[in-house]
Amino acid sequence: MLAIICGHCGYVLYEGNELKTLTEVVREYANVCPKCKKALKPITQSVRILEGER
Repeated sequence: MLAIICGHCGYVLYEGNELKTLTEVVREYANVCPKCKKALKPITQSVRILEGER
């Protein structure tokens, strides 16, 4: 499972099994987090790989 979260407030912008780019996800929200209203930038700040169920 892939999750993309807002780096400011932790809001889950995308969660799913389909691989999406950061640019795609940020564009869906018009570059603004719906929770904290801060600007979203399609820049990877950190990556965590977690083992999960398939």
